[in-house]
Amino acid sequence: MKRNNDEVKDLKKILNAQKLALYWLLGLIYLAFIGVQLGRIQAITNFNYTLHEMLLIPATLALYIVPIVFIIYLYYLMKYLRKGGRQKGNFISKVKAIIVIVSIIIIVSITAHQSHEVHTGGIFELEEKLYEEGKYYLVFDDKKLKVSMNEYQLVEVNEEYLVSFIWNSRTLNKGQLETIEPIKYKKY
Repeated sequence: MKRNNDEVKDLKKILNAQKLALYWLLGLIYLAFIGVQLGRIQAITNFNYTLHEMLLIPATLALYIVPIVFIIYLYYLMKYLRKGGRQKGNFISKVKAIIVIVSIIIIVSITAHQSHEVHTGGIFELEEKLYEEGKYYLVFDDKKLKVSMNEYQLVEVNEEYLVSFIWNSRTLNKGQLETIEPIKYKKY
């Protein structure tokens, strides 16, 4: 089927609009993901809380903008396919497609894993101290928390501590210690 120049130009315009929507979509998704990951870093929060909040702005905006841009992308894709536009995939376009698909799968899997994280804090009694395969662990509330050698050596079993830790509801018995302070009771 032969196409005239106007049809070819129209298909190119639609394809370019589709590519532009895809680039915006991917840019927003990557920017939001990077912002969320940087926003999770405690040192940034401690340094400047306003900066921490600003890092989460792209993710908040992406919640509203990404669905709209995705609909625009699908509109141009359907329009391009309806007009009979088909491109033969060359090596570079296949590599780009693989990179996009793999990166989106990685982003979704990391985000899904992180969405199950739980922050727990309170006064807990140290149940036991473990040293396994060169790593140090403390057990609080049936959670095996990874700690540094210094934290491991400074605590005593059966003592109470003010503890804050992160654990994942998918792996119930593992976690990461955030803070630990000894409890000093005043005698009256």
